[in-house]
Amino acid sequence: MTPIDTRPNVRVAQPKRICVVGAGYVGLTAAACFAALGHEVRCVEQDPGRLGTLLRGRIPIYEPGLEELVGAGLASGRLRFTGEMADAIAGASVALLCVGTPPREDGHPDLRQMAAAATEVARAASHDVVLVVKSTVPPGTCEALELLASEAADPGVRVTTVSNPEFLRESQAVDDFFHPDRVVVGADDDGAGALVAGLYPSAWPLLRCERRSAELVKYAANTFLALKISFANEIAGLCERVGAEATSVLAGVGMDQRIGPSFLAHGPGFGGSCLVKDVSGLIATSEALGYATPVAQATLEVNTWARQRVVDKLRHALGPLGGRRVAVLGLAFKPGTDDIRDSPAIDIVAGLLEEGAAVTTHDPVAVAAQFAHLASEDPYTAARGADALVVATGWPEFALMDPARLAAAMAGRLVVDAVGVLDAQAAARCGLEVIALGRPSLDAFHPVVVAPLEWCLDAELV
Repeated sequence: MTPIDTRPNVRVAQPKRICVVGAGYVGLTAAACFAALGHEVRCVEQDPGRLGTLLRGRIPIYEPGLEELVGAGLASGRLRFTGEMADAIAGASVALLCVGTPPREDGHPDLRQMAAAATEVARAASHDVVLVVKSTVPPGTCEALELLASEAADPGVRVTTVSNPEFLRESQAVDDFFHPDRVVVGADDDGAGALVAGLYPSAWPLLRCERRSAELVKYAANTFLALKISFANEIAGLCERVGAEATSVLAGVGMDQRIGPSFLAHGPGFGGSCLVKDVSGLIATSEALGYATPVAQATLEVNTWARQRVVDKLRHALGPLGGRRVAVLGLAFKPGTDDIRDSPAIDIVAGLLEEGAAVTTHDPVAVAAQFAHLASEDPYTAARGADALVVATGWPEFALMDPARLAAAMAGRLVVDAVGVLDAQAAARCGLEVIALGRPSLDAFHPVVVAPLEWCLDAELV
């Protein structure tokens, strides 16, 4: 992994006292990074276990560069953690709401944590406060929270809400914070909007807009990114059938400056805490308004298919999977994080178990409690006696595996490289058969050649 630069490229001109509610991925990153910019930050975390970890200068999540940044903030005195809201909000004119908005079964976001955080801040505040919604929420949420918080506040305390969505990628969150593509501030009150915009260095790219537009920016951006991944997977499936190389096709597409290469990569689908949730949230918001979003719907459908096709390839090669032993390398939804939320790898493991396969797993960092009994300490132990092996997460450690040692450990020879990290030629020299997604299938050539021949020939001559 590329080393993370934890040093901000600039400091703010007028530091403020900031309250951050929640020390998850978003809240902890925001707290540490705002402290590094020069602000005085008080982060409130009500889970005793997490709070104890933070007070010891450790972090309860895996995020490159973040623990060093937290340590620097604590050492400077600009960052402090507390379990008391009154302590965190004292003297702070801004409170960043960074709590979870998980999807409900119907796809609508569960905003109860957000509502509870907003009302708790309002009750604890003895002065006017601006609530800054960092979490991803549907349009209209800021207005609803402002009503709830205003009712909970003491007489004379004015509560205003501003939308300031985060655009941080897990495993690169610190770098993304300090080098943003844009800072979006959505406010219907000019003073509140200016206050929040002033939390960031003036040189950073800034978009000022109304609240509902800012709220929708995050949904729309993540839906488009998810769409690019699903499009890449759909093209990769076509490549397998027409005898083309998905890597080459998608590289050629991405070289078009109007499209770009980012997120245009095929694999077992997207996961994590953002994309699936945000696409589902956009669809749910649209459905509540009676507005159809077929492109977003198709994005999720292709993503489900992308995960299933890994199991399908194993079944096609091995026959019925009941009783077969399969090693799955990788559990995190992507390399560089321990996050397994909505991870394609987790779905692959679950699908194999459902078909009766005996599964072993290994991940350099991530732990899945439901599959803890399947975990191995290293990839070679996981591969021992396996009929097949699946690389489900693109950890660079897997690219460095010794294919000869893998071949010696496995009972079979099949390897499904769902993320394209292995050297297929080196593996083949050791007797392993690597199946990669988006590679040509030999039985695809005949129908592909026949159709163009028919189209080329004059119908009168046929």
